[in-house]
Amino acid sequence: MAQDPPTDPALETEGAADTTVTTRFLTPAVAVVRPVGDIDTATAGPLRSTIQEQVAAGAQHVVLDLSGVDFMGSAGLALLIAEREAAIAREGELRLAGVPRTAGRALSLTGLTELFDTYPDPDAAAADLR
Repeated sequence: MAQDPPTDPALETEGAADTTVTTRFLTPAVAVVRPVGDIDTATAGPLRSTIQEQVAAGAQHVVLDLSGVDFMGSAGLALLIAEREAAIAREGELRLAGVPRTAGRALSLTGLTELFDTYPDPDAAAADLR
């Protein structure tokens, strides 16, 4: 049974290297996860754990706000694919918001732009999610 969403609007967790992840719920079913720094082999695991914690707290949909990401490596791209599949399995969605040029280029070069819609900000990404 899912727990109640955290009442604190922004929870911070420290990842590996200099990556910080903040989380907040826009609605009881929509969580925003915002990593700041690099998403690479060292930080993909802690980011995945943070996303899974939000799902365990009741989020059906996750908006991944990438506006603070400086670099996205192959581990970050693999995380996006895995979390998209996990969202589909729970009848939810993983949406990307604030995608910076570096991450957008990685998505484009790998063809992942076909799998993900991108939005300018988390509110736009969550506008029609319930």
